[in-house]
Amino acid sequence: MENFSNYFNTNGTVVANGKPKVVEKIAQRSRGFLRELRLKGCRNVTDEALKCFTELCHMIESLDLSGCQNLTNGTCDYLGKNCSLLTTLSLESCSRIDDAGLEMLSWCSNLTCLDVSWCSVGDRGLTAIARGCKNLQRFRAIGCQEITSRGVEQLARHCHGLLLLNLNYCGQGVTDEAMVHLSIGCPDLRVLAISHCSITDQGLRAIAGTLSPAAAAAIVGQATSTSQQNGIPLILPVVTSNGSVNNQDASSPNGNVNNHGDRDNNRRQKTNDSNKITLIPVGCVSLTTLEVARCSAITDIGLSAIARVCNKAITSTINAKLEKLDLEDCALVTDSTLAQLAVHCPRLNTLVLSHCDQVTDEGIARLAEGLCGPDQLQTLAMDNCPLLTDAALEHLGSNCRKLRQLDLYDCQLITKQGINSLEVRQLTDVQSCFRLHAFLCLNKFICVLLMRVILFS
Repeated sequence: MENFSNYFNTNGTVVANGKPKVVEKIAQRSRGFLRELRLKGCRNVTDEALKCFTELCHMIESLDLSGCQNLTNGTCDYLGKNCSLLTTLSLESCSRIDDAGLEMLSWCSNLTCLDVSWCSVGDRGLTAIARGCKNLQRFRAIGCQEITSRGVEQLARHCHGLLLLNLNYCGQGVTDEAMVHLSIGCPDLRVLAISHCSITDQGLRAIAGTLSPAAAAAIVGQATSTSQQNGIPLILPVVTSNGSVNNQDASSPNGNVNNHGDRDNNRRQKTNDSNKITLIPVGCVSLTTLEVARCSAITDIGLSAIARVCNKAITSTINAKLEKLDLEDCALVTDSTLAQLAVHCPRLNTLVLSHCDQVTDEGIARLAEGLCGPDQLQTLAMDNCPLLTDAALEHLGSNCRKLRQLDLYDCQLITKQGINSLEVRQLTDVQSCFRLHAFLCLNKFICVLLMRVILFS
C-alpha cells in the first residue's frame, strides 16, 4: 500500500506528483482536513482529477496549479462551485483558461491572492473577478495582453484593499488611464509592476498623487471618447447632492443610476455641469516597489514625482517608502532622477538602471552619497550604461557600505583596473567584507566583464 505521508512536506503542505490518480487518492484520504495543495508543473493533472478533488476537499484554502497545462475552464467551474473557502490560487501558465473560466472562478469570493499570468484572459474575466472577489489583495496577470485599462478600472473600483498588482508584459492596452483609476481606488497599493506597458509621466504623476483633476479628467475623457466610438459604455461613480452614491454612464447625459457603496466614490465628484466628472487622484503613497522597465516614454518628470511621494510618506502614519525601483531600458532617464532618489528615498535598496544610456558618473555619485547610498543600497544594476567610467565605481566603493550586488555588463568605459580599485572598506559590522567575483565572457565579437560584488558575513 502506498504511504500517504510521502505526499507531505515538513510544514504539512501536500505536494503531489501530478498523476490524476494520485490527486484523486489524496482527495479521498484527506477529505475535510486538507488546507493547502501544490501541484506546480504537474502537466498530467486533468479537470476530472480536480473535479474529484474539489468535491471531497471543500476546506482547501491554498491551491497552486501553476503550469498544469491540461487544465481548462472546467477546473474553474469546480473550484467556484465547491471551494468557497479558497483564498490563494495560482493558475500561472494554464493557457487554456480564459475569461469564461474567471467568470466561474469569481464565485470564490474569499480569494485574496490570485495569479493568472500567461492565461488567455482579458477585461471580461478581470471584471468578473473584481466584482466577485472584492477582498483581493494580490493579483498577478503577467503577459495577459488582452487586459486593458478598462479591466484595471474594475479592479480599482471594487478591490480597494489591493496591495500588489503585477501587469508586466500586458502591453499597450494598459495606459495612463489605468494609473488614474488605481490612484483613486487603491491608495494602499504597495507593489506595482507595469513593465512593457504604455505608461507615461502622467501615469506616474497619478500614482504619486500629483496629477491635477483636470489632467486626470482629460485622460479618462479620451478613454471615454474611444469607448463610445467602440460602443463600450464608461461607468463612473458620482456623488449626488443628497450624498447618495450612483453609477453614471459617462456616455449618456442622464445615465443609468444604481446604488453603489465603493470607497473611491468620495474621490469622484460631480460638478454643476451634469456632463462633467471631477476625478481626484490621491495617489498610492504606500508604494514600496515600482517596476516600469521598457516604459520608454517615462522621463525624469514622472520619476521625480514618484521620488518625492516617498519623502512625503515619511511623515505619514503609513511610513512606507520606495525600496525597489526597476528602470531598465528607460532611455530618457538622466542623472536628474538619481539626484531626486538620493534626496527623497532613504530606504531604496534595489535599483535597476540597465540600458539607461544617459546616466553618468555624476548621477551615480549623487546616489552613492545620498540618503540611501551608505546604509541601504544593496543591489545596483548598471548593465549597458555606456557613459559610466571607473569614477562611478570609486563613488560606490567609498560610500555604499551595504552594497552586495553590482552588475556591470558591457559598460565599455569601465576597466579591469577600475574594478580592482574597489577597496575593502571598514564596515559597521567588522566581520563583514567584500568578495569580488569577476567573470570574463569572451566571443569573437566582444570581450566584456561581468562582475558581481557580494557582501557576506
